[in-house]
Amino acid sequence: MPTYDLVLETLEGCGPSAQREAAALGDVSIISPTELRLRTTDLAGSRALRRVVAVHAAVSIPARRPRELLETSVMQRVGELLGRIRRTAPRPDFHGVRLAAAGADTPDMRRILDQISELAALPVDEDDGDLLVRVRRSADRSGWELLLRTTARPLATRAWRTVNYPGAVNATIAAAVLDLLEIGPEDALLDMTCGSGTLLLEQLHAAAPARAVGVDISAVAIDAARQHQRAARRRGRIDWIVGDVLSQPLEGDFTRIVTNPPWGTLHGEHSTNEQLLEDLLRRAHQLAAPGARLGVLTHEIARMHAVLDRQGSWQPRREHRFFQKGHHPRLFLLEHRAG
Repeated sequence: MPTYDLVLETLEGCGPSAQREAAALGDVSIISPTELRLRTTDLAGSRALRRVVAVHAAVSIPARRPRELLETSVMQRVGELLGRIRRTAPRPDFHGVRLAAAGADTPDMRRILDQISELAALPVDEDDGDLLVRVRRSADRSGWELLLRTTARPLATRAWRTVNYPGAVNATIAAAVLDLLEIGPEDALLDMTCGSGTLLLEQLHAAAPARAVGVDISAVAIDAARQHQRAARRRGRIDWIVGDVLSQPLEGDFTRIVTNPPWGTLHGEHSTNEQLLEDLLRRAHQLAAPGARLGVLTHEIARMHAVLDRQGSWQPRREHRFFQKGHHPRLFLLEHRAG
């Protein structure tokens, strides 16, 4: 059985969760805040990782120049690796080849791309090619690496996300948030601002809670959430409710509560978000069971700190930072205070 050297791409802040998940497949090490390295015989298992943005299979050679990747022996290794990737279930359906590399327009890089296009029997598609090829220096600068993404789409692009609902939380961040909340099958889970359902659906892939409720003021969002749940085909009931969570009648005693309130970019307004955060914490306190945990994922760091300074219902336990494409959301982990 072949052993694969895999590069796991992660978002900053998701690395520890991704490392714990990948450790079930083999030896894993942290290379940087956005990259892990995994040695495994389970290529199929790596395609099921949920805290990883993308998985790339690596071919490494000790070389001074990238043109040495064109040697026959190296291209034979690339061809064999590509064949294994295409034969491993679920089989990826590639339609074109695309190169991501510094100096991608140089003659050597163009030759590498053309060689892989020939090996894969796929056309070069510089805009939408889904067989993504990366060429880069090795981490210790002693050679070069050629990386083949093992799936036609990034793992972070969930297959169940059939509705393009603006502002949905990144699925790998959602999985890491749920890890930090430590939700089990005995918990009652409430998403106070569920949007199109990402957080609750990610939880169903881990452990279906005893009770799960998603509330959103937008009927369009709840309709998208219902469609996503059908597409996800996961066991576990979720009660989707259209309404304002601040006033909607709800049965309480939730042991885990999460909210990803509007950041003021696609939804909401910065000027009113501080009051919204305060209202959400107050309402969460009303609905929480003794000792409940609350996770607030927000960009409004200063406003959240101001709210926490003047409220007494929730005890701050931890802040966890994420980074995604210019956004720096932070998860505030809070514990319910009795009274």
